[in-house]
Amino acid sequence: MRLKFTLAMLGAIAAALSASAAMADWHSPYIHRESDGSWINVHYDDGVCSYYFSHNSYDNQTNLNKYGDCSRIMITPDGMAQPIAMVPVPYGVGGAPVVPRRY
Repeated sequence: MRLKFTLAMLGAIAAALSASAAMADWHSPYIHRESDGSWINVHYDDGVCSYYFSHNSYDNQTNLNKYGDCSRIMITPDGMAQPIAMVPVPYGVGGAPVVPRRY
């Protein structure tokens, strides 16, 4: 039981580390960003997901139009796209609690 839990936790840690390393090196060639003083415009289109983000800090208005399946990316507050890391959750962390046995 402890061995299985330990191996599951080590696997989750390894997956999280590899996902964070992949996210650190990720730069999307599909982003076009323009900004000037009080406004930011970002257009993203990778063929599956397309969005247009605009923010005007002068009147504090933000607009976001999304088209397609954008479930695999998140849009940061400055309008840039970041991939969502898919990390497996071991049994007991997100589901039923792991209760230690007492012998």
